[in-house]
Amino acid sequence: MRSFNAKKIFIVVIADLVCFAILLLGFAWFHHAKPKKITPMEGTSFLGTPKPMQTAVPTPDASAAASTDEPAQSTPSETAPAVTEPASTGSEETAEPSQAPTDAPTEAPTALPSTGLLGGKYADKFTSGEIVYTDSVYRSSSVCIEITEHAVTVEYVPVHYFVADIYIKDITSLRCAVSESSNNKDKVNELANQNGGIVATNGDYFLFHSSGLAIRNGQLWRDSLHPDQDVCVLYQDGTMETYLKGQVDLESIYAKGPYHAWSFGPRLLENGQPMTRFNTSVETWNPRCAIGYYEPGHYCLVLVDGRQEPDYSYGLKMGDLSKLMHELGCREAYNLDGGMTAMMAYHGEIISKPCGGGRQSCDIVYVAEPLN
Repeated sequence: MRSFNAKKIFIVVIADLVCFAILLLGFAWFHHAKPKKITPMEGTSFLGTPKPMQTAVPTPDASAAASTDEPAQSTPSETAPAVTEPASTGSEETAEPSQAPTDAPTEAPTALPSTGLLGGKYADKFTSGEIVYTDSVYRSSSVCIEITEHAVTVEYVPVHYFVADIYIKDITSLRCAVSESSNNKDKVNELANQNGGIVATNGDYFLFHSSGLAIRNGQLWRDSLHPDQDVCVLYQDGTMETYLKGQVDLESIYAKGPYHAWSFGPRLLENGQPMTRFNTSVETWNPRCAIGYYEPGHYCLVLVDGRQEPDYSYGLKMGDLSKLMHELGCREAYNLDGGMTAMMAYHGEIISKPCGGGRQSCDIVYVAEPLN
């Protein structure tokens, strides 16, 4: 009899464990794996009344003025706790010449035509119209992308990362794409190829979260805030701002003409300086993806490979990622989805080395020729 009762107890315990496992898997599916059925919210495009771009009018001494506006770059030593060898944000700046009209007016015009987000700076980064396309550089009359690869040591472990230094004249060159496949997932390079992307990284995986502000290409997808997430907004005038959790004012954001809004985080810089405390539970060594902002028209995408020790790359702690973005000279920086999702594509191919072979993503951040 005693043996029979023990057997019954054993069967009940096993049954309870199986039921618990099924419930846990169901929770993980609905909250982390199953895409949320959301679409762009009708009538909530911010592109109808875009804010004026803050552009500079070129003058004869524009190149001198430009050099004083360029973010300061620092080169950390090999022994520093943060990552070394940051990518250069650009060479000497010169003014972009204005084009004289065919039929010159009898009186001088009151204002020169807009030269885009960069206001005529970094003219040497662009071409007169032809496209230059190499394994690490893309240049046209509107877009410049310079990709650098770095192998460094952080706290005595190897770290491998990529920096895409981006210069654009039109905000529509820095776009997002959302997967339209049946499961709302595609490889980063596939989404980039479908949308004319030159360089791309994963986004914030927003379709697989139940809350968090989501704006893509000027279109509002979701207006609910996540109580534990920082928010990053790229505005139509080319400026970028990050907001700490609990300090996000939707009305103020909407009034300034947002173009993109990401909700993953955390925020990586405070007043341009590295941070030591972050709104995240994942601060240890991991693959990372981040977007950085220098000034309107000048940005970077950073991809850190990880979980591939001991010889290739451990990834970065959140604090070291913050230091890296500061060393690159960014004024604002924001962490996007990481782990197996983190990857960078260029020229139609994945150029990073995602851990576990990577996984498909529901959205990407990419650079392309402007829509206008």
